[in-house]
Amino acid sequence: MGSPLEIAFNVVAPVFLVAGVAALVGRVYNPNPRVLSTLIIYLFTPFLVLDGIAHSDLVADEIVQIGAAVILLSGVMALLAAGVARLIRLDRKAESAFIITVVLINAGNYGISLNRFAFGDSGEQRAVVFYVVSAVVANTLGVFLASRGSASLRESLLNVFKVPLPYAAVLGLVINFGGITLPVPVDRAISTLGDAAVPGMLTLLGLQLARTSVKGRLQPIALAAGLRLIVAPAVAVGLAALLGVSGLMTRQVVIVQSGMPSAVMSGVLATEFGSDAEFTSAVIAVSTLASLVTLSVLLSLV
Repeated sequence: MGSPLEIAFNVVAPVFLVAGVAALVGRVYNPNPRVLSTLIIYLFTPFLVLDGIAHSDLVADEIVQIGAAVILLSGVMALLAAGVARLIRLDRKAESAFIITVVLINAGNYGISLNRFAFGDSGEQRAVVFYVVSAVVANTLGVFLASRGSASLRESLLNVFKVPLPYAAVLGLVINFGGITLPVPVDRAISTLGDAAVPGMLTLLGLQLARTSVKGRLQPIALAAGLRLIVAPAVAVGLAALLGVSGLMTRQVVIVQSGMPSAVMSGVLATEFGSDAEFTSAVIAVSTLASLVTLSVLLSLV
């Protein structure tokens, strides 16, 4: 396993380089982030998930264990975040943004890379499954939470059924468990569209950062980052024991993925569904920087 400096250079630095270039473009040309967020939610991410599930070779028991851990973790963290948001008296829009930054995990471009670096190919495979389930959570619970910041309960629930990612996940399971081989042109088209998801999300993060200010909001930003980076992996340790997660590798990946910073997807959803995109972008940036320290400690413990 590499040193904290190697992790920073090989994993964190590329994230901030891409986002930094996008932020510069955002400052100069001021493009509309909503256009990109729509493409990410309705085009790129569904194909990324479809591709990941269709080509996964983990056994069903491991997929179920990882999936259950992600879903339970999301529920527990949502309740904790809602409680903290009420304690510090955030308004509805800010509360919505606070919760999604705590619940949604950067298990993709950051988490997959870090687990590959730490645990090799086996760790990467399990990290991909964790990411896929967390992406489904983001596009269901995350969509609902982001929508409720500016929409009615009915509209928030309807938005959950409008996003295509859950349907893509089901289709991926059918292809995988059914042993279906897709025609080469179709398979390559799916992979190509899926490959655009992570660069798209990092670009959107940069565009949002170009408009972000943390002035007067340091307390909720720090609290959200603390819940995401410190409390969540502690909760994951308990859930892994509760669920009887078998296999040291699977347990390690679940805990490490749980300690990832706030997902870029939280900013995507906040932009698309009218939540507080500035707040989510600030938490993403702060938690990603702080994760260099927290994840180094976490990796040494697991």
